[in-house]
Amino acid sequence: MSRSHPLDVRVQLATTGADVTIRDLLGGQPALVILTRHMDCPYCEVYVGSVINAHEDLGRVIVVGHGTPAGLAEHHADLPREFVVVADPEQRLYRAFETRRLTHWSRLRIKFTSLPTLLRHHLGGGRIVRDGQDILQLGGDAIVDPDGGVRWLHLSQQPDDRPSVRELRTHLHRAA
Repeated sequence: MSRSHPLDVRVQLATTGADVTIRDLLGGQPALVILTRHMDCPYCEVYVGSVINAHEDLGRVIVVGHGTPAGLAEHHADLPREFVVVADPEQRLYRAFETRRLTHWSRLRIKFTSLPTLLRHHLGGGRIVRDGQDILQLGGDAIVDPDGGVRWLHLSQQPDDRPSVRELRTHLHRAA
């Protein structure tokens, strides 16, 4: 079986459910593609928040989740309108990017320093995991150039492993 190029994998727009590819969403500019771990992942929530704070410097941002389009649209309703949210319910895009998945719950390794984030998330009404979500799935980040080339890829090694906004800016600048 041949492996699909990640940018040609069919996903669904969260707002409409329409089938698209990441390549369809580029609009002639570089993009940051964020593969979230699962809806309500507190680490992803913090990370996406830092991207929101810097999004004017980052350009196009495509957030990918493996929930339903309607669930992701509701969950990410407060994102800036420039962000595009897509659903990948069967995790085909995750496989095409070769994201990692933890093999067992014990590998989640919650760090002591992460406890305040988890507590704030839970007290703020966030869930730890929704039905149908894969809590063992790890995330990733890709920088895609305007022509659809994957210029940089960060595959998370642990649930809280994400690049800094500074690193994202550097790679997006190079991809422009």
